[in-house]
Amino acid sequence: MKPLGVKKKLTRLFFVFLGVTLVYQTGRTFFLKQEWKIRNRAYEMVKLLFPKAWDRACDQYGLFCFNGSGKPMQKWSGIVESGSIILIHGLDEPGLIFEPLALALHREGYPVLFFFYPDDQNIDASSQLLFNTFSSLSFAGPVVLVGHSMGGLVARHMLVDPGIDYAGARALDQVPGISDLIMAGTPNHGAFLSRFRLFMEIREQCLLATDHRWHWLSALIDGTGAAGIDLLPQSEFMRDLNSLPYPEGIHFHMIAGHIFPFPVNMPEQFQLAGNQTLAAILPPETNYFLSMLDKAGLLIGDGFVPINSAVPFNVPVTLVKAYHKTMLSNWFSGSSRVPPAIPVILDILAHHKK
Repeated sequence: MKPLGVKKKLTRLFFVFLGVTLVYQTGRTFFLKQEWKIRNRAYEMVKLLFPKAWDRACDQYGLFCFNGSGKPMQKWSGIVESGSIILIHGLDEPGLIFEPLALALHREGYPVLFFFYPDDQNIDASSQLLFNTFSSLSFAGPVVLVGHSMGGLVARHMLVDPGIDYAGARALDQVPGISDLIMAGTPNHGAFLSRFRLFMEIREQCLLATDHRWHWLSALIDGTGAAGIDLLPQSEFMRDLNSLPYPEGIHFHMIAGHIFPFPVNMPEQFQLAGNQTLAAILPPETNYFLSMLDKAGLLIGDGFVPINSAVPFNVPVTLVKAYHKTMLSNWFSGSSRVPPAIPVILDILAHHKK
């Protein structure tokens, strides 16, 4: 009888926790701006209270050279080669997701660098850090940016934000030219599930520990969660970003994932123009049940980012059948499966290299 009593208590505790979480996540919608400010102030306090830890953390941020040897990457301070591929990870992701892609690019002869940054801080600050990193280094020619999830927004925001003014700095040769921005699993219109980033934070800290990069202040040094608010569909950041035009002279491409077999009639490659919707691309479905399944497929997307959220206007899109993480990596390190976004990225690079 005792085990049964414990089981009942744990079940009740779970539902209480779930209920409190749902109430909090629903209610916080009304004070997101205030919460965003509080989180940013808390982050500034962390920097002031733990300056030594912050300085050590800063040594882990910036551009790091990937050499394919499996040894720890070294921070780059020399001249960045023309045609280098710069990989930008997303929210609560220490960058390990890019290892299969980095190896594939390295085998093809591309110079590869990782951009590490405090991935929980507000996206504007991360974009500014990317810009500052670029302006502090020398570049032999144009480079390519590949951003997964929020990493695509960090890069996109750097390119279009008038406060950063990448175009003005580029005209003065203060930053490198960007030939391409490839976004994989990027929530260009926000991601509702970013409300539950606590679970991703726990995962990130575990991955940092296995990669010998963990510090007891890691969960605070990388930010206090303002990025999770920026990623919400109704956030001020999302509204401002999507009001800005894409810069000319840079090739953009979006890779979106889907884990549901529907929508069955969605083309693998397409592009939305003007106020066109994804529903307009699908042929009219006379069967109501199949029509509902198609809509469910658009909503589920890659399990984290709905297809509707991933697809921007006037940007080529390629759909791959994969989960948010498995489009670029595998669940198990020894797997022979080729993540489906990798050949797509190699094809894009080869096409624009001609």
